Amino acid sequence: EHVMYMILSLSKGIVQYDTMVRSGQFRNEASKLITFELLNKEILILGFGRIGKILIKRCIGFDMKVNVYDPFVDKKYIEEYGGNKVENLDQSLRSADYLSIHMPLNDKTKNLINLDKLRSMKKNVIIINTARGGIINEKDLDEAVKNNIIFGAGLDVFENEPLNNDSTLIKNNKILLSPHSATFTQECTIRMGIQTVQNLIDLSK
Repeated sequence: EHVMYMILSLSKGIVQYDTMVRSGQFRNEASKLITFELLNKEILILGFGRIGKILIKRCIGFDMKVNVYDPFVDKKYIEEYGGNKVENLDQSLRSADYLSIHMPLNDKTKNLINLDKLRSMKKNVIIINTARGGIINEKDLDEAVKNNIIFGAGLDVFENEPLNNDSTLIKNNKILLSPHSATFTQECTIRMGIQTVQNLIDLSK
């Protein structure tokens, strides 16, 4: 849901529209704001673990075309969820309208999304990272958004947390930020508490 919140906020210009109304610019600037529909757009999900499997349902609910890149998951399994498994990451990045990252940070994934890859993507692409900071090169991402190489991004995770106050990401209003808080819902907090207690019970058996 946090991924969808970021996708919708960036696609629909929610923050900018809210600012317009509150500042008395009702409709004055609205027609100049670039916004997008999710209908028939292509999203590439990197990593098809527990979160990727849930996200694909949300995307299909918005009539999006879902591609999945995960070398460790069988094609038929992804197709059962309504997705299309892609084998060539570079080619898939070039055609994506949205990119959502759901993979671990390791030697192979660190700086996986860098300036070279960002330059190969569509100018209207929106990138979401709720997985781990460091998978996207933050300096490259900031440069790409500032120079209109890509449209925008949403980040819930960062290479260094908390995010430094002097980070250029803070000054970039085309990048939506949240403080590693995707799990901070009342429902999820309850589930985590129950799981923790259950783990203690299982361990004591």
